[in-house]
Amino acid sequence: MNTLLLLAALSSQITFDTTRVGDMYTITPQVLLTENCVCQVEILATREGEGGQSRTRQRKTVQFIANQPASLMRLSMNIEAQDSVDIVVTVTDGQSVNLSRHWTSQQKL
Repeated sequence: MNTLLLLAALSSQITFDTTRVGDMYTITPQVLLTENCVCQVEILATREGEGGQSRTRQRKTVQFIANQPASLMRLSMNIEAQDSVDIVVTVTDGQSVNLSRHWTSQQKL
């Protein structure tokens, strides 16, 4: 088990720091890479609810320093019980770094 924890700590990863107050969610994707990288970051957020569907896509180039966690943009949104929200974060340098992680709301009934 300790070996698995060590491997996870030494590998590149995307995580989501999520806080919730009532129906208000704040989601901050965080990236930790094991090597320096000038990477293309893409964040795709899709929301479906009674009011319809919306999609937002943002792309930017970010310079990451090895083994230093970096917070990306903060997303704040009101997610009601009937809503479905999906967020996909992709980080790539087009060569050795290719990460993607998905976050989904737990609200949809």
